[in-house]
Amino acid sequence: LMKKRLSKLCSLVEGKTIADIGCDHGYLCEMLVERDFDKIFACEVTTNNLEKAKENITNYVHRKFKSVTTEQSVLIFKNHKVEFVLSDGFNNLQIVPDCAIIAGMGGELIADILFRDMTKLPQVVVLQPMSKIELLRSKLIEYYEIIEDEVLFDCGKYYNIIKAKRGKDNLTELEVKFGKTNLQNLSPEFKEYLKKIKRVAKEIKTKQYEDLLLQIEKVEEMYE
Repeated sequence: LMKKRLSKLCSLVEGKTIADIGCDHGYLCEMLVERDFDKIFACEVTTNNLEKAKENITNYVHRKFKSVTTEQSVLIFKNHKVEFVLSDGFNNLQIVPDCAIIAGMGGELIADILFRDMTKLPQVVVLQPMSKIELLRSKLIEYYEIIEDEVLFDCGKYYNIIKAKRGKDNLTELEVKFGKTNLQNLSPEFKEYLKKIKRVAKEIKTKQYEDLLLQIEKVEEMYE
C-alpha cells in the first residue's frame, strides 16, 4: 500500500464535496473519511471494482465510527456521507464536486475525463498521472492554475502529484516538462528523479532523449 502517495493526495484535498474518480480499492477514501467534509463520491467505471471499493470502505467506516447507517448506495455517519457511484469519470455525478481526485491513470485519460464536459469542472483538482504528464500540464493550464506540482518517491517509484484551482496559468517550457513547484523547490526527491530520467535518456540515445538531456542540464544549472 502506497501510504506516502495516498497521504500526500489526501493532504491536498479541500472543499465539502469530494469525488474520487477511479477510487480503485477505496484506500484513499478511507483516509478521506477522517477529514471534515459533507460528502465523498467514490466513483468506479466497473461494477466489480465499485463493489470491491464499497466493501472495503464500508468495513473501514464501521470500524472507525459508532453509528453508521446505509441507505441504498450511501453510507451515513457523523453528518458525513459516502456515496458509491458507477460512473465513467463525472458522467453519472449529479453535482459538480468542490474537489476531484484523479490518480493512477495516464495523463491523456485524466485530461479526457476532466475536459469531456466543461460544465462539470471542479473548483479544485488533485491529479496523479502515470504518463503523458506534459500533455496533461499543457491542457490543464487553459482552465486551471497549478498550485503545487511535485515529485514524490514511494515504494520504489516516482510519482508526479499536481494540485490545481480554477483559473489560468502560464508555464515555461521547462515547467511544462518538469513541474512548476519542482523547479521552485528543487527537493532532494526531484533531483533523484532527474538523475533517473538522465540514466534512461543516456541509454536510449534518440533525438527526443538528447533534447531531454539538454533540458535536464538547464535545470541542474539552476541548483548548482
